[in-house]
Amino acid sequence: MTTTNSQRGITDQRLTANARRLRPLLCDYAAASDIMRKMPDEVLDGLTEAGFFRLLKPRHFGGYDVNQRTVLEVILTLGQANASAAWLVGIAAGGSALARRGSERLQAEIFSNRDARIAGSLNPGTARRVDGGLCVRGNWPYSSGAPHADWAAICAAVPDEASDIVPYVCFAPVAEVQVHDTWHMAGMRGTASQTFVADELFIPEHRTIALDALGDGQHAGSTSDELPLAPLFNLYFVATLLGIGQAAAELVIEAAPRKAMTSTCFARQSDSVGVQIQVAEAKLKLRSAGLLVFDVADELDAGTLVAGEAGYPRRARVRAQCAFAARQTMEAVQTLLDVCGAGGFAEASRMQQYWRDASVAARHAALNVHVGYEIYGKSLLGVAERISPLV
Repeated sequence: MTTTNSQRGITDQRLTANARRLRPLLCDYAAASDIMRKMPDEVLDGLTEAGFFRLLKPRHFGGYDVNQRTVLEVILTLGQANASAAWLVGIAAGGSALARRGSERLQAEIFSNRDARIAGSLNPGTARRVDGGLCVRGNWPYSSGAPHADWAAICAAVPDEASDIVPYVCFAPVAEVQVHDTWHMAGMRGTASQTFVADELFIPEHRTIALDALGDGQHAGSTSDELPLAPLFNLYFVATLLGIGQAAAELVIEAAPRKAMTSTCFARQSDSVGVQIQVAEAKLKLRSAGLLVFDVADELDAGTLVAGEAGYPRRARVRAQCAFAARQTMEAVQTLLDVCGAGGFAEASRMQQYWRDASVAARHAALNVHVGYEIYGKSLLGVAERISPLV
């Protein structure tokens, strides 16, 4: 069955409307997800019913192969209400984009459940070749959504005949690995980014993808319209962060006309020129960050960001662009926190959770601004050295 642009547009609109509709539910359970250190069942059920775990799954498996602008809008909207929930939706979408690079048999196994959730980590484990596949062992921390996942995507390094080390992404049902409770963090607690552990786990050959092949588009599931993976993940990470920033700005702006400004003559924060300037500065930084990330989404949708060596300069710029947007967002959150004052750190205040969540999300390795600058700077100056495989 052919999907027309009109039908696709209806799906895009429905998904973004569902994200707005879920905001009250996600807000209600934001504190619970923080305390429980995982997503409450009510939130997972709501996200599933809204179709968010079908994002980027192939259409012929019942998935929603929508525009990147739509995915960005969904994650950003969810992030305004519950950062951990938004992060898990982004991780699941990225996991689906990764799995569809695999063999047809792998895709059939994973996508037979169109709401299947994938969690994982590229922390390298070790593996040896055995008849029919790989025997894998290792620890894979920071696997966001591990307790809720159906499949684990884990990385393993395999020595080849030339004594080189070849990394593979391996897929295994979560029931075949252990989940260790290691995610005890100040923020983004609801992501339950636990550690997968395996010892002598057999991975059939059809459930492996060479990591190097993902960058050059030469893997089993390669198609002419395939999007590069690293910019997708970078976009989804910063989308959650930007949602937090926008929620923080909304909180401050809503409270300023009612909140007194202690130790001044101002009866309301909104009367202070200093507060007016701070709020304006924060909003402009958030707007700048938004323009940068939507620019990345539009480039992905236009097909100007591609895998392989020819696409590296643009991808290098996008790596820095997303990191710079994250930096702008964090600066805005810090300014808004200053406006809130000490009261923003009260346990009853959402601001302290925004601050904790943003502080952790912004420290994801993919959003390290100085690494992003170096990658982009080397590309601009023609320096051949590559310091990250994830570009």
